[in-house]
Amino acid sequence: MATQEADTALDAAARASVTIGRPADELRDLWLSSDTQSRIWAHFADVRALDDRTADWVAHGPGGREYRWRTVLESIGPNEVRWSTLEGADVANAGLLLFRSAPGQRGTELHLDVRFDPPGGAVGEAVSKLFHIVPREIVLKGLYNFRALAVTGEIPTTDPQPAARQDGADR
Repeated sequence: MATQEADTALDAAARASVTIGRPADELRDLWLSSDTQSRIWAHFADVRALDDRTADWVAHGPGGREYRWRTVLESIGPNEVRWSTLEGADVANAGLLLFRSAPGQRGTELHLDVRFDPPGGAVGEAVSKLFHIVPREIVLKGLYNFRALAVTGEIPTTDPQPAARQDGADR
């Protein structure tokens, strides 16, 4: 039984890294910008900044169910950003983003570590299914989106783009 519990805890953690050819302070400022989180996590959740330290999150899960939580920045330093959820979160989580100089003066390495702690019971089982499937993919996609935003100023999408043609379809 202890082994299953340990495996479940590991399944609820995700780590990913990316190198971006920009200075750490510039990337930290972009990460902390009020609209960045809503843009980079759009594939996973709706994020609404309440102020410069707090945000509300709504993730859409199986069966159309919504999971809500509020995060607060715990610490911001030159080399890290740390956050966690407030009490009462449907999905308690905590994260740490580290900024390190990339070898060969190639910019900055970002190391993102996010830990999810789903609740118990039926809600916890549904949340576990939501996060068990792709916790690392969620984090990787968020970092990919952040890198694209930092390098190009936008996040690529395959969503249909209106082309001012009939029905907005590009034919």
